[in-house]
Amino acid sequence: MLTLRRCLVIAVLLGPVALGRGGDAKDDERPGEAEVSFANGSQVRLSLHQDKIDVLTRYGKLSIPATEIQRIDFGVHLAPETAKQVDEAVRKLASLQYSEREEGTRDLIALGPPAYAAALSAVRHSDPEVAKRAEKILAALRAKHPEKDLRSREDDLIATPGFTIVGRIITPAFRAKSEYFGDVQLQLSQLRQLRSIRNPGELQITIDAAQHGSAHGQWLDTGFLVDTSASLAVTASGSVDIYPQTPGQYMSTPRGYANNALAGGAKVVVNQANYRNFSGALFGRVGDGDVFYIGDRYEGIPGREGRLYLHIVPSPWNNASSGSYQVKISARN
Repeated sequence: MLTLRRCLVIAVLLGPVALGRGGDAKDDERPGEAEVSFANGSQVRLSLHQDKIDVLTRYGKLSIPATEIQRIDFGVHLAPETAKQVDEAVRKLASLQYSEREEGTRDLIALGPPAYAAALSAVRHSDPEVAKRAEKILAALRAKHPEKDLRSREDDLIATPGFTIVGRIITPAFRAKSEYFGDVQLQLSQLRQLRSIRNPGELQITIDAAQHGSAHGQWLDTGFLVDTSASLAVTASGSVDIYPQTPGQYMSTPRGYANNALAGGAKVVVNQANYRNFSGALFGRVGDGDVFYIGDRYEGIPGREGRLYLHIVPSPWNNASSGSYQVKISARN
C-alpha cells in the first residue's frame, strides 16, 4: 500500500494541481497553484480544499478564508503522541529520582528535533539541575542534527493581501486534494510552508531575523515570481536587534546598522572589511543571480527571471539576531 507521503511525491512527478476552494469551484475562482513544503524537505503541488483556517492570536481568534492566504510559514507543531512524549520527558528532568532524571535526559535527546523547543524552555527552569541538563540536551541535539531542523518558533506566519498575521493555527489539519489520489489530510506537524504560486498584486511578508539573519546562506523564498519585463518594487520597515544579549543597544533598520544611504539595487559584496556596515541590512536576489542591496526601498528591473529571495545580513559577532522586518513586494508591467 502506498503511504500518503509517497503518493504526494508521485503527484509531483505526474503533474501540478491547482489550488482551489473544493467542490465545484471554477478555475477562474481559484487563486492559483499551491506548493507545500514538508518537514522532511520534500515539496508538492496540490489543491487546498479548506474553507477557512482558524488562528489564535494575542487579540483573539481569527478565521481566515483560504482563498486569501498567500503564504504560511508554519511554526513548530508536534503530533499529539510526540507532544505527550516530550512533556513526559521534561517532567522527568525535575524528578526526585536520579534514574528518572537520567531517563528524561536520554529520552529528549533520542526524540531529536521535536524536543528542541522544550529543551530551550527548560534552560530557564528555576531548578539549576534541570537548566544544566537542558543545556546538555541542547548541545547533543545541535551536534547530531542540522540547524535547519532545530526549530523553536511556535507562532505561524500567515501572509494575506492586507497584512501578515502572527498566531497559532488551531485548525487541526488541512483538507487537500490531489487529482490522482483524491482527498488527503495534511497534519500541521508534517508542514513547513504553504504558498500560492500565482503572484498577488502585492505581497506582504515578514522576514524573521532569527531564521534568515543569524548566519550566511539563510535566504527566505518569498514565492514571488520576478519577470524580466516587469518593474519590481520592494519596501521594508521594522527593526532587528543584532546583539540581543544587550537588548536595544545595537538596533538596525532594513538599511543596516550603519544606516546606509545606498540606493536600493546596488550590487554590494559584503566582506570582512565592510561587514559591520551592513549588519542587519536587507538584501535580495532573484533565483541564483547576483545579490543586491534592498535596504528600506528598491525599485527597478532586476533583469532576471525567477523567485525573489530575501536575506538579513547577520551580526558580526556570530550570534543570533532577533526581531523582524515587514516587507511589501509588488510588480508592474
